[in-house]
This record gives sequence, structure tokens and C-alpha cells, in this order.
Amino acid sequence: MHLAQPALSRRVHALERELGVDLLTRHAKGVELTAAGAAFARAGARILQGLAGALDSAEATAAGHRGHIVLAVTRAAAARGFPIDVQDALRSSYPGITLSIRDFEQPTPADAVSQDHADVAVCTESELRPGLESEPLWVETLDQVIVSRHHPLATRSAVTLEDLSAFPFVFARGTASAAVQSRVAQALRRAGMRSPVIALDGDLRAAHLMIATEHGWTLISRARAAHAPPEGTLTLPIESLALHVDMTAVWRRNERRAVVHTVLQRMREVARHYPESRIRPPPGGRQRSRNLLFRAPRPTGTLPADLQLRQLRALLTVSTLPSIGRAATRLGIAQPVLSRRLRALEHALGFTLLERSARGVALTGAGRSLATDAGAILDDADHLVREVSRARRVVEGRCVIGTVATTAATGLLAQVTARCGVRYPDIQLRVEELTTPTQRTALLAARIDVGLAHQFPTIRSRTDGILATRLVDDPLDSALVSASSPLARRREIAPGDLTNAPFMFMDRSYDPAFYDRVLAALTSAGVQPRIEATYDDRATVWALVAQAKGWTVGFHSQLGHATVGAVAVRIAGFKVPFGLELLTRRRESSPHVRAVASLFRALRKSSVDSDPPLPAGT
Repeated sequence: MHLAQPALSRRVHALERELGVDLLTRHAKGVELTAAGAAFARAGARILQGLAGALDSAEATAAGHRGHIVLAVTRAAAARGFPIDVQDALRSSYPGITLSIRDFEQPTPADAVSQDHADVAVCTESELRPGLESEPLWVETLDQVIVSRHHPLATRSAVTLEDLSAFPFVFARGTASAAVQSRVAQALRRAGMRSPVIALDGDLRAAHLMIATEHGWTLISRARAAHAPPEGTLTLPIESLALHVDMTAVWRRNERRAVVHTVLQRMREVARHYPESRIRPPPGGRQRSRNLLFRAPRPTGTLPADLQLRQLRALLTVSTLPSIGRAATRLGIAQPVLSRRLRALEHALGFTLLERSARGVALTGAGRSLATDAGAILDDADHLVREVSRARRVVEGRCVIGTVATTAATGLLAQVTARCGVRYPDIQLRVEELTTPTQRTALLAARIDVGLAHQFPTIRSRTDGILATRLVDDPLDSALVSASSPLARRREIAPGDLTNAPFMFMDRSYDPAFYDRVLAALTSAGVQPRIEATYDDRATVWALVAQAKGWTVGFHSQLGHATVGAVAVRIAGFKVPFGLELLTRRRESSPHVRAVASLFRALRKSSVDSDPPLPAGT
């Protein structure tokens, strides 16, 4: 800490006076932590770790290495694969950047940026609205036509404008700017096109639908023709015609978020490798990325020595109020004092948190990131102060329970909560929904106190400092289907009834042995799962099942008590042993955690067919 011993002692004494409790026992041989001091040190370490993570996230945001971007694209750009190429490039270099790709025809991608529906767009060259910037990325070549599969020319290997002259040329007004449409029309006339023209209001889907019903033809790019054509149509090369249209990137001229400029730079790098690239090297060599850092980044996971929680509270207050003056009033300090605190925070961190102008202040992306995390950090710090002052009582405090989201777990939690309220009214229970692997990690890191987890039949290791107690059997023996499915009305499903429905399950990396065991049990029962995709968590799978996207295996406890929008129906001949277990630390020293764990163990049983009885007096 680079402090003299007397200065450190004064700080500890000041902290003890503020908390109203002794943190250290002092004697001739040195000092020892009191029970309250040990509790404060453990919780304080977690808070500081969370704060370091929040600062890392904010710094990454300031550097343009973290954030969420909406990329609006035309179908031509999507057909070439450009959005996926950009996404892959970002994933390898900047995993903290998430890219949402949206297909826009109406409004156009450029309009989507102007109307704040998107951050960046990729579209054909267009007349930009005020406040937008654009840059050409690559050239699309229009040298293919779409016709109906039943068109008289459909059997040809190629066509000419002369061949097409008896059939109308169909185009949608909303797919390109007026300038691009005019240029294409002039080029077609110069090439000798004599086809009648049908102009449609709307997007490409309207044009493709008309063509599929044998009402004409339209142009399509070479890149898009390489993919499956719209239903009921096919593509043909057109001889002696090649129209070139620029594909451009569009963004807001006053865009200050560093992450947007990071994404734009990656887009340029991807487009530079296309044969038809329009990207030119920036003057003076490599383009410098824009960010809001004004000094070298600090080491990841560390904290500035001069950082203060009151500075975070100042930032959080400013983020929730429209002006510095009102924020200062809320905090009970003068406005200049608040301004100095905020500047001191920026100086300590090394990056800009606020954009200041004559009209007031606004949070930067890094400022929003830190303010978002600061609320929980300050709440934890306030809670720590309250908890330490009560640490000397025998069974009193907070117990954090991590739990999986199943019907059986919900039933056990309800009973323990009721029993705890009667026997130990001073214990505050907090429940967090966590997957089984996450619970083990959180338990060892002291982020939770007990876990209510699935007992994976493939996991038998008990050497990690965690004690597991079997509480309840809850086998996998049913199919979870949408409430709108015809299968939902049955009492039992035959294995063959599930063969053609998509099977939705967690990814094999979650637990390879368990994944294989479930699939083997389904196969043994006569079910041939049709796996089209796997997912990261069970909640996502259940939500997709409720939307009638497919089916998944269900727990015995879900029979009659499935998730919203879904129904569990038993599968004939299928059963995989499963259950819930209580996870605790082997050397748990907290009396209130041990008390809560004892309530769970008292509910131990071997079946979920009936609820366990409450003990006398509850």
C-alpha cells in the first residue's frame, strides 16, 4: 500500500470508529482479526474484486474493446457473408464486443442509423441524411437475373436482354436510393432493354413474390446468386451486362463511442480482403483507433490507490439525475465539490467518464458501464457495513442460496424459507439462480453460502472442498413440449412420436458424459433425437420449447408443473436417474450458514411424488 505503519494504523482505527466494532485484537505480539474483522476482510475482498472487474469493463469500453453494436445490413451484404466475417473478426480480437445483425430493407439500413435503430449500416450507395457519414467498402456486380422456376427461359444456361424483352422488369422502390435506381435504369436502357417496367412499393420480398408467380424478372448480384434463390425462383447469368454498385458503411457523423469506431475499423479490414474492395490504406499508414483513454491502461484486476467509494457514489448519482446541480443537492454537497470528485475519479482511472458541454454533462460509454456496476458495488459496501456491526451475534446474518431453476428446487426452497422464518428470524435469505457448475465455483469463491444443485450421475468427485448431500430424486422421464402441441394433451408419448420434432438440449461441453448418457437413454427407449442446435443453458431451451420451436427432456417434478407455455408428458420406456443435492463447504465456519444447511438436510427424501412434511411447530 506504500503507507507508513502509523498511517495504516490510523486508517484502521478510523474504520473501526465508523463501523462501531473492533476489527483487530491488539496485543504485545501483534494483531489478530476479530470475528467481525475476519468477516469484513472476506466480504471486502469480494467487493474489491468486483470493483476491479467493473473498472476493467469500463476501461475496455473507453478503449473501444467492449460494447454492443447493432449492424443494419441489406440482404445483398448478408448473402456475401460480410456481417458474419465481421463478427468472426471481432470475436477473435475483441470478445467483449457483441454484434447484433439486423436485416433491413424498409426502412433502409442508412435510415435505421439516422433513426437510432442501428449504430452502423452496410447498404448500397445512397443519398445520406444530414448527420451521417459514409465510406465505400466493396463493389457488388449485378449480372444475374431471377425468374420463376416455370418461366419459359428457366431451362436456359444464360439469357440476354433481348430474351427478356417480352417479360416485365420488376423492381422494388425501397431497396436502393433514387440515384442508384436511376443509374441502373439508364444502364439497362443503354444496353438495349425493352422490357416493360413494374415498380413496386416495398422491399425485395414483394418483387420476389411477383416473380415467383411468373410475373417478370429482376436483377440480382453475383454474390447473392451464389446462395439459394427465393422460393419458387431460380437465377440465370445475363450476357453482356454487368452493373457495378458500391456497398458502403454508414454511421453517425458525431459518433463518439469508441466501440463504433473499433467495429468500423474491423469492417474496413474485412472488406480490404475482398477482390472487389474499395478500401484504400489510410494516409500515413495504420489508422489510429479512437478511444477515451488519456494514459496507458492499468494492469487488469488492479485498483488505483487513490480511488474512493464516494467518487463512485458521485458518478452513480449524476447518472440518475439530469444535472450536476441536482446531483450535488441529492448528495448534500456543493456543485464545485461534486465536479472535483468526478474529475478526481477520471484522473484516478485514466479515462473519460463524462462529456462536458455548455448544455451540461452526459455519460460516455465507459461512464455508463461503470455507473451500471457501481450501484451493486455500493449496495454491497453498504450491506457489508451493516453486516459487520452484527457479526458478533451467534446465528445472525445473511445466507446466499444458489439454486437451479426447477420445480423440485422451488418446492424445497419454499419449505426452507418458511421454516427459517420461524426458527431463525434474524437470518436473511437471498436466492440466486445459478447452474450446477457455476454453483461449485461460486461456493468455493464464497459468492454463495449453500447450493441447491443437480446431482449429475456422471460427477462423483468430492475432493474439491465441497460436501454434497442428496436431498431428492427427480429423474428425467418426460418430454417437455409446447402447450400448443398436440402431444401436450396426451398422458404418455410413444418414442416414435418425437422422431420428426427438433430436439433442443444443452451443449455437450456443459457435461459431455451426461449429454451422452441422456442421448443413449433416448435411443434405448426408441427415440431418435433430431438435434439441429444446442444451447448454453436450460432456461433458453425451455423458453424455445414454450415458443413451439421443438421439445426437450423434462424432470419428473415437471409433470403437472411445467414452465409457462410448456407441458411435461411422460415418455414410454425412458428414465435417467437424476436429483437435487445440497452443496456446502466442508469446513463451513458460519453458524447461520450451518443452520440453513441443517434445514435443507431435514427435508431429505427419496421421491418427489409428495412434499416433505414440515416439522412440528412450523
